[in-house]
Amino acid sequence: MNLKKGNLEPPFEQKKINHIFHYTNNFEVLLKILRNGFAPSYCIEKINDIEYYIPMVSFCNIPLRDVDLYLRYGKYGIGMSLQWAIKNTISPVVYIHETTPFGKFHNSLISLHFKHMINDIFHNKSIEEVENKLNENFFVKYDEKSKDISKINTSIIQFFKNWKTLYRKREIITYQEREWRFIPKLEDNKKIIHQEQSEFSSIKKLKKPHLPEYSIKLDDINDIRYILINNETQRKKVLKLLNKTFGESVVLESIISGNLMIINDKLIHDDF
Repeated sequence: MNLKKGNLEPPFEQKKINHIFHYTNNFEVLLKILRNGFAPSYCIEKINDIEYYIPMVSFCNIPLRDVDLYLRYGKYGIGMSLQWAIKNTISPVVYIHETTPFGKFHNSLISLHFKHMINDIFHNKSIEEVENKLNENFFVKYDEKSKDISKINTSIIQFFKNWKTLYRKREIITYQEREWRFIPKLEDNKKIIHQEQSEFSSIKKLKKPHLPEYSIKLDDINDIRYILINNETQRKKVLKLLNKTFGESVVLESIISGNLMIINDKLIHDDF
């Protein structure tokens, strides 16, 4: 079939941001990440007026030109490839607000489960039938289901985030940060810490990182796209560490090819 040239639509090209950024306030922490990988820590999140500590490493999927807009999280940073993120099960969060239909999905699951349990016990049952139900280890089955629902709820909460929040008494739109999270695979009782749990108040006193044994290692320099520094002395230290880890020729090739950029934050602010 022949199509007239004037009827052809231009090819659709979606702009892609093929990296995620992680920030830190400390240059020594930046070097530690390059040496040992990204180590998760518990971070506080408020979901539907309930506070949780969630173990994670956070990243932003933002254009390079906007990196300096988020330096409030740290003046140093590492940008990793999106392919690396997907390979390591790092995923984007789900932003919610007070009227999001599925925002209280986890509560709805529990309510529905309880409703089915009550209905199973009492609906169209005689007193004798109810007594027999309760005497045949009836609740064991529902207890197992409750545990399964709890696991689902935990996975949901781990990736929920309010679309706006207060940061140092100032409202910010977190939705613009396009956050991605690495959530380590922990035992069920450590996946989230609810505000009513006894250990909740003690977590903020613990030294970070909280979970270094669950670090994501940086074993391929091709996964590292950007390293954000403040001065040339720091550049030399970063290069020395990279050369020791990956080999000088490999590092040089990565920089020459444009795959890896070690950037001064002032350059981003002025030139991008």
